[in-house]
Amino acid sequence: MTPLLTAMLGALLASAPEEAPEGRFSVVPFLLPAYQPETSFLLGGAASLVHQPPASRGGRESQVMLAAAASTRGQFTLLLQPDVNLLEDRLNLTATASAARFPDRFFGMGANTRAEDEEDFTPIYFELELSPKWRIAPRLYVGPTVRYQHARFTQVVEGGAVQRTRGAEGGTTLQLGLAALYDSRDNTLNPVTGVLARLNLRGAQGAWGSDYAFAVLRLDVRRYVPLPWGPRHVLAMQGLVELRDGEPPFYDTGRLGGMELGRGYLEGRYRERQHLGAQVEYRAPLFWRLGGVAFASAATVAHDLRNLHINDIKPAAGVGLRFAPMSDVPVNIRLDVAYGSEPSFYLNVGEAF
Repeated sequence: MTPLLTAMLGALLASAPEEAPEGRFSVVPFLLPAYQPETSFLLGGAASLVHQPPASRGGRESQVMLAAAASTRGQFTLLLQPDVNLLEDRLNLTATASAARFPDRFFGMGANTRAEDEEDFTPIYFELELSPKWRIAPRLYVGPTVRYQHARFTQVVEGGAVQRTRGAEGGTTLQLGLAALYDSRDNTLNPVTGVLARLNLRGAQGAWGSDYAFAVLRLDVRRYVPLPWGPRHVLAMQGLVELRDGEPPFYDTGRLGGMELGRGYLEGRYRERQHLGAQVEYRAPLFWRLGGVAFASAATVAHDLRNLHINDIKPAAGVGLRFAPMSDVPVNIRLDVAYGSEPSFYLNVGEAF
């Protein structure tokens, strides 16, 4: 989902208390109006609850993101996404709970679909993902992961491309697997240096109550390099490998584009079992609490790895502004403009990666 956000209505800032022995909690909420053709006018809000451990003790920050949006046509999305560190960083708990009824566009499968084949449909999703990971070595966490998803579709074109694609009837999947996390970042909210690597291996089987049988390998690696010509000048890099085996439904395949990797493309403009991408972003302070970024990305999708072709790579680039509502909490509100297949605007809390 990539709405064209018109402006930010306001930012309501919670005052930060004095540092206590258990650390400090801060809240960064905001409201924003938006407009996109599929939804008409949209009002959304988000809030980040941030915990910063005492500087004298060190440790990793924790964040819980809550976001919601509703439109004048009765569409909605609701997201709760914690990333919490417990037991003096011996346990990392990440989770996602979401529900959405939001319009989408389907162009077919593969890297060579045509814009004129666009077909509207409205999915309804319920999703829950949970991944507790224990530290087994310095900066390395490993643990189980479980992902439940239920999907159904409304307002589907009768006899159209969606109805002819695997997964058109919706259904339920339960994926079980293993997750690993390596994190050497200096800050989990807005890093300047370090590496973050996430590996997920999951599978779905009919015996587990899933309507589809397939396996997923997802590797997401990010590197942050401080640049020598000033503080807070950072080169951020990301690489993504997302591979599937079996026959997943079309709505659970790789989706190129969106608010993170592939800004400039509608999320899901290109879909397939295999999804590869990379991006780089230069981040620099401007003045006061404002910063600027410039970014570029390249990504592609394919049914099988042997079908990958250099001509199918989709490039994109853009620039953005960052605003830190609180001087002592490293969470930015970001506004990006990018061009891939068309100009796109993004307004959100936190960095793209």
